[in-house]
Amino acid sequence: MPGIKKYPYSYRAFGLNIRSQIPITGFTPAHIEAADVHVNEGSVPDALGKVINKGVLYESNENEFLFRIENVASYYVRKGREIIVQKLGHASDGEIAAFITGTSFGFLMHQRHLLPLHACTVILNDKCLVFAGISGAGKSTLAMAIVKAGGILVADDISVIEFSGQKPAVYPAFPVIKIWEDSLKHLEIPSSGLEPVRGELKKYYLPVSNFHDSFPAIYHLFILNTHNKTDLLTKSVQGKDKFSVLKKHTYLFRGIPKTGLEREHFVLVNKLAMQVPITLMTRPNGKLNTEKIIQAILEVL
Repeated sequence: MPGIKKYPYSYRAFGLNIRSQIPITGFTPAHIEAADVHVNEGSVPDALGKVINKGVLYESNENEFLFRIENVASYYVRKGREIIVQKLGHASDGEIAAFITGTSFGFLMHQRHLLPLHACTVILNDKCLVFAGISGAGKSTLAMAIVKAGGILVADDISVIEFSGQKPAVYPAFPVIKIWEDSLKHLEIPSSGLEPVRGELKKYYLPVSNFHDSFPAIYHLFILNTHNKTDLLTKSVQGKDKFSVLKKHTYLFRGIPKTGLEREHFVLVNKLAMQVPITLMTRPNGKLNTEKIIQAILEVL
């Protein structure tokens, strides 16, 4: 029938059923009956009618998030249910998808009143561990090192926390890690044959076979940090400092102040802080010594 949208792609990611008009690199194809989220290709507004938060690349309010990546696409995320993508230039499917699986779904989780952390999650020795940190802290490299050593991936880059069970748990994201070429060399994994995330960057989509597709309860949360010293230091985070570090490492927090989403975030972060132990792990700047970090993690546990 005319006017009915067609969705040639169906996926399962972050605990959601997704129908899409464009391919999404990394997401797991799935047969689904009803969709929680639709990804449409179409025109995106130049600006939001109501702007509460604004940065160089984005605008947001409680129900809408708009951002533009030059020569890739404009993205419009609304009401936790729809992402509209307007392609710009001649970007590849992988380049366009990188900002669907990352930025777009990151803010969509806020709109769905969930808690997205800028963090990777793995299972090591049957324990679910979350590693939060700023870009460049070594989250994905550490996660892949653990997976290579026999661990299981739950989420890369964005870990979405849910609170329906007795303990906070992580939604399984998708079985791919976005990883830099230097990290691949460190882990002795060849980059040949891997799809680049963006043409000008030496960062790749690395499929992972050891993937956990249920909702593991969090055993411990680590904050990864760096310093100019030579020692690897660990420190337990307590009290109000737990709230502060979780707020700092909330994915796209800058898009939610002065909205109901910020109030919801406050409640969820407090729940997580009260129920999960947090350790600050500060490593030397420069090359990541994954073996030493994994040993330090095991000592903390």
